Amino acid sequence: MGLKATTIRVSADLWGLLEREAARQEVSVAQFVRDAALLRIGYLAGARGDDDELMTVEALAARANDDRRRFPGNGDQAALADEKRLEALRRTGLVDAPIDPALERLAKLAAKSLHAPVALVTLVERKRQVFAACVGLEEPWSSDRETGLLHSFCQHVVVSVEPLVVADAREHRLVRENLAIRDLNVISYAGVPLTTDDGHTIGSFCLIDHKPRRWTPGDVELLRDFAASIMAYVATRGGGRDSKA
Repeated sequence: MGLKATTIRVSADLWGLLEREAARQEVSVAQFVRDAALLRIGYLAGARGDDDELMTVEALAARANDDRRRFPGNGDQAALADEKRLEALRRTGLVDAPIDPALERLAKLAAKSLHAPVALVTLVERKRQVFAACVGLEEPWSSDRETGLLHSFCQHVVVSVEPLVVADAREHRLVRENLAIRDLNVISYAGVPLTTDDGHTIGSFCLIDHKPRRWTPGDVELLRDFAASIMAYVATRGGGRDSKA
């Protein structure tokens, strides 16, 4: 079926509301408006007992949800798909590599130092994130050592090239709909970039807690120090040459 397009005019105030609500749901404004229209039509069809139209609305809503989930994540896809960034990531030799004991030790030390149950060295690809080191994850995630980006907080660190600090993910507009809250019990999160010397952020070093937590500036600074150590070690493996965090 061909797509139809139209233009709607809204006030600046209404547009601001649409942008904020769409951001909270981590979808585009167009997707948000389409979803809202389907909800309204479904309500009206139900009120007048129009079962045929209700079935049509349900089918359209299911298709819209499938379309949304078909995309690998909710971050800036252009940044995640940048070929130079992905090449820098491949050069590390860490993607889908065997467990690296040195990285595991660094992750374990960070978790112990900051009293966090989970520590991850996360490498973010175009459609998934891979854990080069993971401490404290439950199964099956600990064995799988990867997730799609619908479970990724670390993608936002890669996109922004800035630390992401979340006291309670259930209330944070950027990640509160993230599937990691439900499936991995990610409630609080602190992650810092893993960035090569030529400016390519390949992932994030992060800590996770299963309860709300106020991360301090000192916590973030210590995470930066660990990230620097991780990238220095990666350079000794022959990947991420002349790297920094």
